[in-house]
Amino acid sequence: MFFVAVDKKGMITMISPTLLKMLGKTEEEVLNHYVGDIIPNGKLPEILETGRIDEADVCEINGQEVIVTRVPVMYKGKIIGAIATSVLMDTNRMKVVLEQLNEKIDTIISRIIDSPTMGYIVINKDAEITHVNQTYLDILGMKAEDIIGKKILDVIPHSKMPRVLETGKIEEIDLWSVNGHNMFVSRLPITRNGEIIGAIGHTLTLERSVPKFLVSKLQETDSQFNAIFEGLIENPNTAYIIVDKDGYITVMNETFLSIIGKKREEVIGKYVLEVLPHSKLPETLRTGRMDSADIWPIVEGRDILINRIPIWQNGEIIGAIGHSMVLDMSGAKILMKKLQETQKELSVYKDEVNAIYQAKWRFEDLIGRSSEFVTIKAMAQQFAQTSSTLLITGESGTGKELFAQAIHNASSYRTGPFIRINCVTLPENLLESELFGYEDGAFTGAKKGGKPGKFELARGGTVFLDEIGDMPMSMQTKLLSVLQERVIERVGGTKPIEVNVRVIAATNRNLEEMVANHEFREDLYYRLNVVRLHIPPLRKRIEDLPLLVSGLMPRINQKLGTSVNRISEQALEVLRNYSWPGNVRELENMLERAINLAHIRAAECIDTVDVSTLLTNDTPITVDTDSRRKLNEAIDELEKSMIIKALEETGYNKTKTAQVLGIHSSALYRKLSKYGLN
Repeated sequence: MFFVAVDKKGMITMISPTLLKMLGKTEEEVLNHYVGDIIPNGKLPEILETGRIDEADVCEINGQEVIVTRVPVMYKGKIIGAIATSVLMDTNRMKVVLEQLNEKIDTIISRIIDSPTMGYIVINKDAEITHVNQTYLDILGMKAEDIIGKKILDVIPHSKMPRVLETGKIEEIDLWSVNGHNMFVSRLPITRNGEIIGAIGHTLTLERSVPKFLVSKLQETDSQFNAIFEGLIENPNTAYIIVDKDGYITVMNETFLSIIGKKREEVIGKYVLEVLPHSKLPETLRTGRMDSADIWPIVEGRDILINRIPIWQNGEIIGAIGHSMVLDMSGAKILMKKLQETQKELSVYKDEVNAIYQAKWRFEDLIGRSSEFVTIKAMAQQFAQTSSTLLITGESGTGKELFAQAIHNASSYRTGPFIRINCVTLPENLLESELFGYEDGAFTGAKKGGKPGKFELARGGTVFLDEIGDMPMSMQTKLLSVLQERVIERVGGTKPIEVNVRVIAATNRNLEEMVANHEFREDLYYRLNVVRLHIPPLRKRIEDLPLLVSGLMPRINQKLGTSVNRISEQALEVLRNYSWPGNVRELENMLERAINLAHIRAAECIDTVDVSTLLTNDTPITVDTDSRRKLNEAIDELEKSMIIKALEETGYNKTKTAQVLGIHSSALYRKLSKYGLN
């Protein structure tokens, strides 16, 4: 075992003798040195930036294999350093241990699901039911032979367990009532060697823990409810705190009380921040989101891993749970020895969260009153009610993806994911596996266990194929088959997989012309062109420009932290007379530059001086942005350049120069003196 610790700047503060020996260095050579200079391939600087616990890597140092795990050191929610711990590997022994662990998994699951007070249902990676206990069967009113082997959605149409397979995230606790049964419901993924192999749905059925008449009493009497529920959550290795919707503590178990050194009567009924000043439970009540876990040091080498979870009932937050697992770090180090390996991931798979996201734009966010825009928006709202494949055309910057997101959010697919795939940026050799996934061993570097493609991950949602005109011909054939059959096949696989998705494609190219030139498949074009939406360029709906400016300026001001809230009629006229080849995207970029210029001259209104140089062929004003220079120096240089340009444009007439710059004549004279321009 060896370790290295760094402070928040990445400077080494501690290092074990074992690691020093492997590196061939002394303490004097490494302490207070930047870790990246001592261990070039280490990832501790990245941990300091992200605050995430890094998955274990199998590394080799001087011919010896080691497992490295990196953990941020948190104090009151802030990163104050990081630790990397490593263990030498006995690879053969590890394989034996892992095989023994794998053999016990089914036995463990069977024991877990025999609980009479808890309902369990387990699905495999294909969303097929593999285990279910009698408690859950009683809730559903079914028999095991009626559901084992069936798709979960065929048995429970509104189940969220398939989403857990896709996201790999633990679902929030809900308080549900099903067939007269009141229960807490949570869902979590099952992983093996870093891969999701299934999911568990877990219910805590209140009626099986206490009589029904008492349940009704519990709803009326908080103290009785707390006494019963507290009995359920007492666990010497787990600390719990529960607050009501107003943030007052209703339950705290003995483990939590012992950690903070308080008695029960000292905390029950008090506002949580009075007892735990740095608690984030009030934030959980406000946002309704699960809070990220923090590792907090307590006493005697013990840490607690804190999770905060809202409690929902009938769509409303009725409280929140703070749940802390007391960690024995020596035990965690032993568990590290049982890790086998982690595979390198291709850069395009680095962050799955960025590939799967919910659409944020809605029809009410799309701005415009021109007849062309109103007509297109009305058509899009009608198209949202169908499941037909949709083709969106238009020049770059017109807002094709915004329309696609709005259509998704107004459609029956809105509860599913919205996944965007850019057909230009993905390399051709990765496009097929990215769209349709791959099986284990399909190609060199393939992730163990395979990987679902975007069409699989988007089931129940929308796939947005951006820049479809740039898709290679070889992939066009495969896409055509998917659109016709709604069935995909992973790379290296033989099993057909049904996908229920809506496909929206977009392009700024002339597909009809490409078909005529044999650059795009004619049959695919007809399959995509079932319903078509053409977004007009900004120059053809120039009457919408004032509305767009009014809608964009508050958003830009919020981003920049500025308060330039108006635009003069003269500046607006300059914008009206511009051709806008980059459309709304160019308008947004121009407004951001203009707001910056207006802010520099302490104005609250964009004027012609802020836009004229941006929309003509004149050489734009530039500033040397050497990072070593002070911000004030850069602002002074820009201001001086603007004054010189205005003087040249007005023939050095100071009165007109002040008018062009939008400042008083006396202010201009002070600035002329300041910059030696008299």
